[in-house]
Amino acid sequence: MLRIVRRSVLTSALAMGVALAAIGLAPASASATPPYALVKFSFNCSRVGPVTVTVKGPGVAGSARRVTGASYFRGRPGLFKIERLANGRIAPKKKYFRITNSSTRRIPVCSTKW
Repeated sequence: MLRIVRRSVLTSALAMGVALAAIGLAPASASATPPYALVKFSFNCSRVGPVTVTVKGPGVAGSARRVTGASYFRGRPGLFKIERLANGRIAPKKKYFRITNSSTRRIPVCSTKW
């Protein structure tokens, strides 16, 4: 008798989980978060003036121009093309960065260790 009750409870719990997932009421732990990659540009360019940086990658394309501070770009994981444009006092630079899932890559813009 106990075996029949246990089996029916498990069967009903499984059926309830499938039904809730089918109508979109899945619990938060079951819902998947979309993959993302974050690029953080650290500007410390007071000795050279404002610097422009462009970023092109999966799910993101944009640019930022600053002297000091930080700028963030969020896209999907993959290969990002980062370009620093010349402003008369700093040389242009182009580099490719691979950013993995759910990670942040910090890039110092005016550093020689780019």
